[in-house]
Amino acid sequence: MSHEELLLGVDLGTQGLKVIAVDAETRAVVATAGAPVENLTAAAGYMEHAPLDWWTSLCGTTRALLRDHAIHAERVAAVRLSGHMHSIVPLRADGSVARNCIVWADTRSQPQAKALAAAKTRLWNPAIAPYSITKILWLREHEPEIFAGIKTVLFSKDYLRYRMTGEMATDYADASGSLMWDFAARRWDEALLAEFDLPASLLPPVLGSADMAGALTAGAAAQLGLAPGTPVACGGGDAACAVVGSGIVDRDSLMINAGTAVQVIELQDEPRPFNRETANRYLFELGVAGQTFAIGALNSAGHSLGWWRGLMNPSLTHDEFEALAADEPSAEDGPLFLPWLQGTGTPYLLDGPYGSFVQLSSTANRRTLTRAVMDGVALGIRLCAEALVEPGRLADKQVLVTGGVPKSALMRTILSNVLPASVAFRSFSDMSALGAVAHAAVAAGISASAGDFLAEFKYGEITSAAEPSLKARYERLYAVFKRWADYVAAGGSRG
Repeated sequence: MSHEELLLGVDLGTQGLKVIAVDAETRAVVATAGAPVENLTAAAGYMEHAPLDWWTSLCGTTRALLRDHAIHAERVAAVRLSGHMHSIVPLRADGSVARNCIVWADTRSQPQAKALAAAKTRLWNPAIAPYSITKILWLREHEPEIFAGIKTVLFSKDYLRYRMTGEMATDYADASGSLMWDFAARRWDEALLAEFDLPASLLPPVLGSADMAGALTAGAAAQLGLAPGTPVACGGGDAACAVVGSGIVDRDSLMINAGTAVQVIELQDEPRPFNRETANRYLFELGVAGQTFAIGALNSAGHSLGWWRGLMNPSLTHDEFEALAADEPSAEDGPLFLPWLQGTGTPYLLDGPYGSFVQLSSTANRRTLTRAVMDGVALGIRLCAEALVEPGRLADKQVLVTGGVPKSALMRTILSNVLPASVAFRSFSDMSALGAVAHAAVAAGISASAGDFLAEFKYGEITSAAEPSLKARYERLYAVFKRWADYVAAGGSRG
């Protein structure tokens, strides 16, 4: 094995934690390791994580990666983290965890979101339950004793970095995903915080993603198996890191990051405040050169596939699961699935359980329903993408699809025919972790920019050509899907 410097990227996802090591000179991934993350669901709509388990998992995963690949700790030049956005980790004054992390997908704070929707202060994003401020307001109302003891609220990856360095901070991307961020001033939104009587002292200082945010303490280094003093970059929210890791640089490209949830991402020329009447996107800081990006979200993509597979038979392999759906696409008059198990996401922006099978009859069976779920995820992605971009522009985009969902050959075929654009897939899917590595390279002085570092990275593009007859069939199916989506969402908006 080469003895050149390595960069570690850590990505804390909703369902798992991953660590990758990249050779700083060759840009090759030399090692990966991962571990699952347990989702705790005490009641319907609840989703929590235990932050102490994240730390235990990170320590074990990092030590296993170093051990299994014979990597000496001194080779690691820098570490940088990515993590799921919006989720909150409340800490006491001594830095201990006051309660479990409330995860972004937790929807218990819908009443608080409705109160925010009526805010007098300008909002830069729609007021919906996933945003961090709604969870903080829920905590103050329903767990006042815990809230009274909270000194600081961190986001997911920031807690891990705090355990590494003893320093509290966040980055522009995660800050912008809180609904407490003023994009014009690029600072915490003092007017909104004052309107809802939240002290700005609850929130950490904000740094650039590639800024140095500390170094490994001796205690943390011993637990991780790394060298004390190893530089730790600030890091970023997972969506922002995925954009950086993908290498897209302009608005001609559209990135679709399809994992547990889907983010359809388009770089923006300049940030614009949320318009309650017309907007159906989310705005975020990229954490690079003051850039911003817009996201259309589908909260239950891979989650829908996993949910249905678990109901069918948890012991099914991926190949066996796909075999149930491989015969042909859903019929226009057959079962259709709306993949809204955790809210509609874009374009309707409705919280709550709106997942639906429609057009069911007694002829529905395991095969037709399984294909309906897979087709429904792809059709939901198209619905989201068409709402995000300017009308009629989707077909002009170069669409890049990353994440776990397109690892499925069948899903690649479906997406290639559902989306009315040129579509490319990549065999390398850990874009958030790769974006973290690229920022670590900048923080360590190895590269001038994340883009320069990734210019020679081998992503491994996979092509999946569309079939004209299949594409035409999906075009008709999409029209039916869209009518049902509008119908179900209209009922939800009235409720």
